[in-house]
Amino acid sequence: MAEKLKEDATQTGNKDFLVTDDPEQPSESPTQKEPPTQKESTTQKEGSQSAEAEEEYFTTVTGPIDEDIKELEEMIALKEEDCNRQLFNRLLNIIGVEIKKRLHLQDK
Repeated sequence: MAEKLKEDATQTGNKDFLVTDDPEQPSESPTQKEPPTQKESTTQKEGSQSAEAEEEYFTTVTGPIDEDIKELEEMIALKEEDCNRQLFNRLLNIIGVEIKKRLHLQDK
C-alpha cells in the first residue's frame, strides 16, 4: 500500500503526500503474524468451546427430531398402504357390481 502511494505521489508530482519508509520500523509482510495475546488465546478457546457446545446442542436436539420424522414417514407409509387397500377394495366392489349387472343382462 505504501509503495502504491509512493508511486502515485512520485508520478503526479505531489510530494506533500509522499510516503517514505521508516528505517527504524521493520517492514511487515502480509503473511507475517504475531502470536496471539493471552486475551485472544482465551477468546479462541471460548470460541472453540462454544462451537463444541453448539454442535452438542444440535446433536441432542436433532436426534429426537430425526426419530420423529422417521416415525411420521412410517405412519404416512402405513396410511398410504391403508388408503391403497381401501381404494383396491372399492375398485373390486365396483368391478363386482359391473360383473353382476352384465350377468343379469345376459340372463335376460
